[in-house]
Amino acid sequence: MMILVGGEKGGSGKSCLAQNLAVYFARNKKAIVLMVDCDPQRTTSDWIQVRNTDPSLPSINCIQLYGKIRNDLLSLNQHYDYVIIDCGGQDNLALRASMSVADHVVIPLRPKRRDLKTVPHMEDMLSTCKMVNPKMLASFLIAQCPALPSQAKRIEEAKEVCRSYGINVLNAVTYNRNIYDDSEEQGSSVIELDPEGKAALEMIAIAEELMAMKPDDSHEFN
Repeated sequence: MMILVGGEKGGSGKSCLAQNLAVYFARNKKAIVLMVDCDPQRTTSDWIQVRNTDPSLPSINCIQLYGKIRNDLLSLNQHYDYVIIDCGGQDNLALRASMSVADHVVIPLRPKRRDLKTVPHMEDMLSTCKMVNPKMLASFLIAQCPALPSQAKRIEEAKEVCRSYGINVLNAVTYNRNIYDDSEEQGSSVIELDPEGKAALEMIAIAEELMAMKPDDSHEFN
C-alpha cells in the first residue's frame, strides 16, 4: 500500500505525520516499510539518519526521489508492505507523480486561513490525478490544532471548508504538542516515546481511520 503525505502549504507537519505513520506500520503491524523522501529539505532523510544511530529503534528504510518518479514508485510498491511518501509543501512533479499512483493521499492543513486558502488548488490537482488514478482515496487532516476547548469551533469550521470542496476530511485531528518535535529530533516517534500518550493516540487514530476507508468512502471530485 502506498500512502502519500503532501500538500501545497509548508509547515503543517507533513514530515512528522509521514514518519509516525511509518513507525506505526513497522511497529504495530510488523510491516516492511519504505519511506520515500521527495522534499528537497530532506527532513525525513535527516530523521532516518538520526534514527539509525539508535540501535534500540526498529530500522526503517528510506530513499530520496525527485521529479518524474511514477515508475520508480510503482516498482518499489511491489517490494514493501507500505510505501510512505513525504512530499514537501509545494506543487511539483514529485507530488503529482505520487498522486498518480498512491492508494491514499493525506493533506495536513492547520486550521488557519492561509492554509485553507490552498484547498481549491489542491482540489483541482486531486481531480486531475483522480482521472489517472481512480482508486486514490484523498483526505484532508486538520493538524497542529490549538488544544484550548474554545478553539473547537475553529477546528470544525476548517473541516467544513474542506468538505465544501467535496473531499473527505478525517475525523481524527492532531494538536500542538511538544512531543512531536521532541520525538523528531531523536529520530523517534510519538508512538515510541509515549505509546499511551495523547499524541500517540492521535497518530494511531489517523492510521486506523485510513486503513478502514473503502473506495465508496471517497467523494467524487467536481
